[in-house]
Amino acid sequence: MLRILIYALTLLHLGPGFAFAVLAFGCDPITPALGDFCAGSQMRTFMMLTAWAWVVMVIGVSGWHLVLRSRHPS
Repeated sequence: MLRILIYALTLLHLGPGFAFAVLAFGCDPITPALGDFCAGSQMRTFMMLTAWAWVVMVIGVSGWHLVLRSRHPS
């Protein structure tokens, strides 16, 4: 139970962190690396990036858990 709580809190904190890093370094005002993705509202872009980061991390953790479970069935 504690392990699930730690994973959940980690994912909840890393999602906005990754979104902030991508937004800070990918949406340069002169030449944005993300192109038209940065053209809209920064808050909307931040929320979308956070949601996508959460989706990717949940899929990654789930896959990692399934691989570990298949290696060591109990």
